[in-house]
Amino acid sequence: MPQDVDVLQSQLDNLLRIAKHNEQKQNNFQEYELSLLNSTGLHQLLKIILEQHRERFNLSDVTLLLLDPEYELRRLLDTSPSQLGWRKHLLFTEDTSTISQYFSVLRKPKLAPYSQYSHQFLFPDAHVIQSVAILPLIRNNHFIGALNLGSRSPNRFQADMGTQFLQHLAAVISACIDNARLQENIKRIGLLDPLTGINNRRFFDQRVAEEVNLATRQHSSLACLFVDLDHFKKVNDNYGHQTGDAVLKKVAQGLAEIMRTSDVLARYGGEEFVILLANTEQQAAYDIAERIRKTIADVVFHIDHNTRLSVTLSIGLAVMNKNTAIRTAEQLLHHADKAVYEAKVAGRNQVKLAKMTETSTLMKS
Repeated sequence: MPQDVDVLQSQLDNLLRIAKHNEQKQNNFQEYELSLLNSTGLHQLLKIILEQHRERFNLSDVTLLLLDPEYELRRLLDTSPSQLGWRKHLLFTEDTSTISQYFSVLRKPKLAPYSQYSHQFLFPDAHVIQSVAILPLIRNNHFIGALNLGSRSPNRFQADMGTQFLQHLAAVISACIDNARLQENIKRIGLLDPLTGINNRRFFDQRVAEEVNLATRQHSSLACLFVDLDHFKKVNDNYGHQTGDAVLKKVAQGLAEIMRTSDVLARYGGEEFVILLANTEQQAAYDIAERIRKTIADVVFHIDHNTRLSVTLSIGLAVMNKNTAIRTAEQLLHHADKAVYEAKVAGRNQVKLAKMTETSTLMKS
């Protein structure tokens, strides 16, 4: 019958529309998955997750909660010089339970109506969200975070919906985040310190051998300053690691501004910095060390509207020249390290010259 044919045609057309829509959704996801897998670094990956995901899948909000107990990810991200719009959608926790509380024992995506009581932490700027999907991010059977999707439609995410697609998405993003973290850590063992942006210990160990060989061939003087922040543990304990990192970056910047182009500055580890001064005799090196000490002591670090702090430096100075017994890089560093220890024992916030020979007397600081 013609009427039956029309009904069947209508049903067929509807099925074709559904199939085409599903194909478009599948292509959209495949393109998104490729962009995740092809991202070139942690910053680009997070931009894709927190900006492109919202736009591509027509969501009201997308946030990411990451487990970061050692402050590792935040240090990596703080190396970016620019203000990143997606940063306000990036959340951190030091406690696994902050993530696990949102999931059952099976650790599957949680789809539910939006609840201000339950979900406000995950969506700090939620104004129009009506339903949410919270995806567990897991690597090596451990939580590393949660991807949080918010929609203004109350029907977008429902508890009885299939979650196979969302589980696959969570697995892909988990792997990408873990790989990006690994890649960033590989960069960290390169030649630059990721926090301060100056040379790291690996770079310094290469350069100090070169500078010692050069000074030996040219019969020139080579000075080494070992710089240690005083009571830095108290800064971390009293104000937090984020403030401690800000202090280290500011100190590194201050040191870099004082250095000459021929000098070598590096972060040696923790709160320690080391400086090589080529073709610099003892008195000139001591004067530079004093200028460094006074410059940093005068810096005021603004923690918040009501809190200010200052830091001081202890500096050990060793010089390789015809008047000292230093002949190798190891000896130069050893005596500079001993000198900074003496500066700390003597009361900190001062420069001490390594005691080498009768002609290398201890300068008054």
